[in-house]
Amino acid sequence: MVPSESMNNPTPNYIRLTAPEVAALWSQYQNDTMAICVYKYMLNIVKDTSIRPILEFALNLAENHVAKVKDYLSQDEFPIPQGFNDADVNLDAPRLFSDEICLTYSYLMAVNGMALYAGAVATSIRKDVRDYFIQCQDESMKLFSESLDLLLQKGFVSRPPYIYPSKGREFIESKRFMGSFLGGKRPLTCVEISHVFWDLKKIQLSKAFTMAFAQVAKSKEVSKHLWRGVEIYAKQIEVMESILSQEQLPSPKSEEAEITNSTVAPFSDRLMMHHKGIFGSTTMALYGTAVGSCQRADLPLHYARFMAELAQYMEDGFSIMIKNKWVEQPPMAEDREALAIRQ
Repeated sequence: MVPSESMNNPTPNYIRLTAPEVAALWSQYQNDTMAICVYKYMLNIVKDTSIRPILEFALNLAENHVAKVKDYLSQDEFPIPQGFNDADVNLDAPRLFSDEICLTYSYLMAVNGMALYAGAVATSIRKDVRDYFIQCQDESMKLFSESLDLLLQKGFVSRPPYIYPSKGREFIESKRFMGSFLGGKRPLTCVEISHVFWDLKKIQLSKAFTMAFAQVAKSKEVSKHLWRGVEIYAKQIEVMESILSQEQLPSPKSEEAEITNSTVAPFSDRLMMHHKGIFGSTTMALYGTAVGSCQRADLPLHYARFMAELAQYMEDGFSIMIKNKWVEQPPMAEDREALAIRQ
């Protein structure tokens, strides 16, 4: 860790945080203060003693990350974000999630964490910051592995489809391999199966949580917006399930049944809208990767349409958050023109 100092009198050889490093740290603070609220609530409702250590581990990671980010930002005299706190969680709220979905949530959020930390490592220059995000990556991998092992042990996780090996190497010999949106579809490749299956699994969880949030939101506007998200996810899930079904391939188990009928909010509307934004942004990233990787003509078209639907939905949600003053502004570059004409 670098020593603390004033920005006006930096210590010798001190390297300031770059904008991408500040961005990664600032975003991590928002996400991990939110995660602290979620895991505190989950620990208050979970009954399965084998799942509790996973949730405790996830909570401990988030709390340690928040403390570390505070140190980094303070050293460069950036203000500590508000993030989320005890005012955003109601630990006395009745059970909204089953134990199974709490474990599945930890597993899939660890998957998201690994992707985000890989990006943070790749855009960080300072060695101590890189080392910190590599440590975060390692921690997320541990949470991922332990969560998945327990999901498999309990039979909660749907295994992806199996395929059988071909007799030898094959090369694509014609553009007909791509097919067309209207017909001439070939079987899915293993790459395409991977995208469709895992993207489907992740938006099933997003749908379940969005449904839960819509069910307990205090604001009618927020509840209506969240339910619109449920309907968007439902249509996209139907398309993905049909793609697998046409190939006689199984779909992962849905998560809607793991939401109770409680209407008491465990979280603030602000936290739930922020969390919905995280679901949206990670889903958009998944869809973008699939567009570039799937070669059967109908699949990129489906994904492009999904992205357009989701982008408009996220924009509308952001407008609601701005109207309610729920969005913290990230640190910005200096407005040089304003500084130049300030007099």
